[in-house]
Amino acid sequence: MLQGFRYVRLPISVKLLSPLLVAFLSLWTFGTLGFGYFARKNLEQTAHKEIEDRATLLQQDLKQKQELLYLKARWVSEDRNVIRAVAAGDRPLLLRTMLPIQASLKLDLIRIVDTNGELLVSSQQGALTQAILEDTAINHAARAGLSLSGILLAEKGAVPSLVGLISIKSSTQILAGLVVGGAIDDALLQQIRGNTSMHLVAFQGDRITASTLQLNRDRPWQAPQPESLPKVTKIAGENYLIKTIGLPGFDRATLKIAVLKSVIQTEQAEQKLWFVVGGFGLLGSFLVTGVTLWGFRITQSLGRRIQSLTQATQQLAQGDLTTRIPVNNQDEVGILAQSFNVMAQELTNRDRQLSQQMQQLESTLKELHRTQSQMVQSEKMSALGQMVAGVAHEINNPVSFIHGNITYVNQYTQELLRLLNSYQQHYPNPPQSLQTELDDVDLNFLSEDLTKVLHSMQVGSDRIREIVISLRNFARLDQAELKFVNLHEGIDNTLMIVQHRIKATAQHPTIEIVKQYGDLPQVECYAGQLNQVFMNLLVNAIDALEESNRGRSFDQIATNPNTICITTSRTEPNQVQIVFADNGAGIPENVRSRLFDPFFTTKPVGKGTGLGLSISYQIIAEKHGGKLWCDTAPNCGTKFIIELPISGNHQVH
Repeated sequence: MLQGFRYVRLPISVKLLSPLLVAFLSLWTFGTLGFGYFARKNLEQTAHKEIEDRATLLQQDLKQKQELLYLKARWVSEDRNVIRAVAAGDRPLLLRTMLPIQASLKLDLIRIVDTNGELLVSSQQGALTQAILEDTAINHAARAGLSLSGILLAEKGAVPSLVGLISIKSSTQILAGLVVGGAIDDALLQQIRGNTSMHLVAFQGDRITASTLQLNRDRPWQAPQPESLPKVTKIAGENYLIKTIGLPGFDRATLKIAVLKSVIQTEQAEQKLWFVVGGFGLLGSFLVTGVTLWGFRITQSLGRRIQSLTQATQQLAQGDLTTRIPVNNQDEVGILAQSFNVMAQELTNRDRQLSQQMQQLESTLKELHRTQSQMVQSEKMSALGQMVAGVAHEINNPVSFIHGNITYVNQYTQELLRLLNSYQQHYPNPPQSLQTELDDVDLNFLSEDLTKVLHSMQVGSDRIREIVISLRNFARLDQAELKFVNLHEGIDNTLMIVQHRIKATAQHPTIEIVKQYGDLPQVECYAGQLNQVFMNLLVNAIDALEESNRGRSFDQIATNPNTICITTSRTEPNQVQIVFADNGAGIPENVRSRLFDPFFTTKPVGKGTGLGLSISYQIIAEKHGGKLWCDTAPNCGTKFIIELPISGNHQVH
């Protein structure tokens, strides 16, 4: 509470500047730190991208060297002198032939194995001179005459080699297998590295086999797995970003090569970056100091002008309509002062007008009381008319039933009386028990009085019908008029009428009615005609569902029940939409194109006239200025969509 009170008592200059300074400092601080963070992340991502690209290039370079070895092996295998020496099985001749070829092609390894697995020639030079190669798999491959290329590892962490295998053939058969290779040593890694800042280290297990760095190769070497992301590690007192690639050998062993990039340049770039970020922070503090001093002077001047405006407003609120503010500037406060002076003048004029209107209001109130009494009487008559209309409608149906049946009752009664007279003429002397019953009933009086009662009932029913007709004429029930109605009530009333076709029967379960009513306003329409459209669409939907049920049992229909979904929504400010959708069999395209044609129907003779949809279309389009269309496809159900304007666009035909 104390802090809130102090803030309320602060000068307006402080209130105006404080949020601006806080916002500026926050944006400047977060912007500067954000810039530094994202720039640092970009440096790291660039370094990671560079080492990833270098690892990819290393794999491509090794693959090219494998392909080159394979080409050399192929060239040697096709040399005629080599083929003749192998075919003759002359080892001295073969050795004299192969050594010059090995020297000219700069091969560290050359080996020939015949089809019996016997080693004809084996020469290892350079870094492979003392290497004991793990050559079991490669000797078997050479013996079989396979064409391969890959990595051949050596025992005890010695230098491995890239090798290529190919068969030596005569014109009729495979004579032997040729193996050529080059050592993966320091010289090869240095050749691959070139003049880049990267370094390469080849290792098998935890033993270094080759490197472009000066490393102690007797110590175990630990590097990330080939599938892991690049990470920073310290080697010989210097930080490197390292990425490992794996090269599988022939005997299921793996040669790994680590690509190393010094992070000194990245660290130096980060130091420069944070120096720039610090400079921006210092610049922000200078800006804040300058803006604060300049802002206080501006806001103090603005505060004095606002205080003057506040005092004038208080005087005006106390009733001094002559108060005015001098205008010396055309800025926002000056415009506000001008608006205040205009408002004060308007209040003076309104005060004079108000006194005149008060006098007029007194006379208007008197007239209003007289008009109110007339409106109350009019409302009473309107309510009475509605009540009478409802009573007339409720009475009309039973009275019509009674009136229609009195004639038949009178006719049947006269026939029964004639029959009794005929019995009395043919049997004038009935048994004593029957005569006693006739005397108790007084048949003559009953016949005469029953005729009078029936006549009275006839007269009474005629009188009631005349009264109902009079009430209907009074309430004007038969007059069709354009008025605002609730469409949901019309739909619900129509559903009540067709309820006998919706409920369950022995042939089908109840048709499910799904009502998805939106928030609709009342719509200006011809309610009776619109209800006729609803009736036609509902009857058509029910007929379509009954047609789709042909050949289906009660249980089959219950599993996939018949459904009619009624959806209403307001699609535009002056437009509503009503959708009647069923899950029947749908309508073929050739039928849909003629749905609204007069006299067109697909129903059997006697069940449809073909006028229902045509009349419905006329009611919607011509009477109400709306739209009616069908959206259907075979086996996908049918939708009839109605669009109506909420008011206006109606035509009377």
